[in-house]
Amino acid sequence: MKKQTYYLCLVLLLGAMVLALGLGMTTGNPVIPVIVVACTAGAIWLCHRRVTDVMTDDLEGIISGKAAVKALEVTVIVAAIVFAIATGFYFSGSRGIGMHGFDNGSVLIHANQISYGGQMVYDKSCFIADPANLGMDDVLSLNQMFTDSNRVREFPLAFGVALGSVVVLLVGLYAAFSYYYTKKYED
Repeated sequence: MKKQTYYLCLVLLLGAMVLALGLGMTTGNPVIPVIVVACTAGAIWLCHRRVTDVMTDDLEGIISGKAAVKALEVTVIVAAIVFAIATGFYFSGSRGIGMHGFDNGSVLIHANQISYGGQMVYDKSCFIADPANLGMDDVLSLNQMFTDSNRVREFPLAFGVALGSVVVLLVGLYAAFSYYYTKKYED
């Protein structure tokens, strides 16, 4: 295949990977992203091996090296910014849990999450008509309300920590490979 066809394949494969990763994340299935990334990497490798118009001089190595370094730089910068924003939400936001009793003995239990700018990102309440005789529906409603409240707060932290870890891994790998190739070609 020609280089232009190869680049078109890359765009299509990356678009399909984004869609499939979105599906995996929204369904909560941790197996789908692993399979999607592995299949996409394999498909990119196969497409790369089928390119027929290959440059035979050092220009291809220089172009690939510059493209890889630029991709690394952009990835690290974007991931570091998202890491800072996501973890900032966790540490600067606030949460509230409250309860209000009524004269007839019923109770309204409330949970919310507020972002840094004071914007309400989660706001739910659960009305318990007879707290002395809690039913299973009441317990499940309370559990769901507090679980969702925690998820709203914890997801940005987990996402931010994951991106921060990727930044550290990429920079560490770049440093290690730079050191390795410097030693290899200087000796």
